[in-house]
Amino acid sequence: MRHFTRRDFTRHLGLAALFSPFIALLNNEPAKAQAGKAKYLFIFFTNGTEPAVWSPRGSSDSSISFSQMTEPLSPLKSNLILIEKLSSHGTANSHAAPGGLTGMGHGAPIHISLDQFVSDALRNAGVRTQIPNLVLGGVPTEQQSTFFRDGRAITPIASPTQAYQAIFSGGGGLDPSTTAPTAAEERLRRKRSVLDLMTRELNQLSQALGAQEREKLEMHAESIRQLEQRLAAQAGEGDPNGGVIPVTCNAPGGPGNGSEPLRNSVILMDLAIQAFACDITRVASVQFGHHQSTQVSIPEVGAPGDWHNGFMHSDNPRTRLVNLERWLCKQFVAAAEKLKSLPAPDGNGTLFDQTVMLWARDMGDAVAHDGSDMRFVISGGAGGYFRYSGNGRYIAGNGDYHMRVLVAAGDAMGVTSWQGFGDPAAPASARTPLSGLS
Repeated sequence: MRHFTRRDFTRHLGLAALFSPFIALLNNEPAKAQAGKAKYLFIFFTNGTEPAVWSPRGSSDSSISFSQMTEPLSPLKSNLILIEKLSSHGTANSHAAPGGLTGMGHGAPIHISLDQFVSDALRNAGVRTQIPNLVLGGVPTEQQSTFFRDGRAITPIASPTQAYQAIFSGGGGLDPSTTAPTAAEERLRRKRSVLDLMTRELNQLSQALGAQEREKLEMHAESIRQLEQRLAAQAGEGDPNGGVIPVTCNAPGGPGNGSEPLRNSVILMDLAIQAFACDITRVASVQFGHHQSTQVSIPEVGAPGDWHNGFMHSDNPRTRLVNLERWLCKQFVAAAEKLKSLPAPDGNGTLFDQTVMLWARDMGDAVAHDGSDMRFVISGGAGGYFRYSGNGRYIAGNGDYHMRVLVAAGDAMGVTSWQGFGDPAAPASARTPLSGLS
């Protein structure tokens, strides 16, 4: 099979722009990593919920008594941990609060989310995949406040067709018969920058924009240039140690776009898992919905409406919210089953055996806009890192830092230094894995 190269990702000039929202920038955080038990990190991210209805009352460390909301997770109970009653300590208390995946509040100096931090740690440890990390899903019309790098919010790729192009290079990147370099590949061989080819268009656009929009354009342009530099490093240009982990699988068939954001996220979730199967990336995040507004039209949920304004704040009782949570549980289970069905690229078991599955949220109590009762769902073999029970496990956090679950996910991936991550005012214990998980 043919290996991915820098040329595969830049065959079309527009692909560089697609990558910029989710390829980590060049500046490395001080995170360090050793070979962890888990190899893949899958983050399933959603809005907060209604704790009183979600809470699995009567559960224990060795058994889960599923609530109506969580019952669809029961097929995974032998590899399942439900966690609640953790506190964000003010970092995830409101709309657009950045603490869900960063552990940092609005006033933090430099936000970085878990996905980016782990991705950096893997690269610093020499784990160089074709794409350092994937950030997919969400609602593209809303302001982003979930994934961060260098203090800037990252915009996920919400279109399945665009994500497919970016991940699998237009559907032909893994085809061994596609060996002849294209004109774009020849230009790259001569070290010509994509931005150089687009200079006139960018300059014209910049002149037509106001100061704020021009600044955003310049940031976007710089991210593309840094992407090129990173891809060059991944390809081993100027690096005596060589390039990235080779890709040895066929690209899946191209997807279509769904009819709404949540259905698109289901498609994107499948693409992320296919990227794991090809070892194109080790870290992938898929966001379902947006805290401010997400239009939902799914028959099993109920009448069409808005997730936030309708399901959380208008309905009484919140039947549609319960139904939507159940639907999300089914998607999480479907992701687990997909991981179980695919062999790990290194031949050691399945992808599920080697993956950390983390369901995280932007707030704990979305109805009250409160972050003092954060909750997580953990699954995946994770290389044996997590301690499971045949009937599932339940952990009450008793007000401990929710950041400790994020740290546990990174610890499972081999991250050993958490300098630069989370609330700088938090105690050192907040940067240790939550007790009892492993």
